[in-house]
Amino acid sequence: LLESETRVLDIYNLMRLSTHGQTIGKKWMGIRIARLEDNSNPGFVKAVLLRGFVNGLIGAVPLIGAFYSLVDICFIFRADRRCIHDLIAGTHVLKA
Repeated sequence: LLESETRVLDIYNLMRLSTHGQTIGKKWMGIRIARLEDNSNPGFVKAVLLRGFVNGLIGAVPLIGAFYSLVDICFIFRADRRCIHDLIAGTHVLKA
């Protein structure tokens, strides 16, 4: 894709994530992100800022970031299958 097409796709995915808890890929896979307490749409703050931006900032810290990213991924093997970014945002992934 061209750079401008990629930006449009990124914006579209952010909008879908904020309003439906799904990106195009999550929709194709039949999953969505939801609030842990009531399975409702997580909204922009939880779905984008907390799950993505804050998680990315922590992952970008030199030395610590690489370790954090590995541990975050490994959390998927817990009983509740929630990674650290889900714990931070108060979200979980459900079948759509």
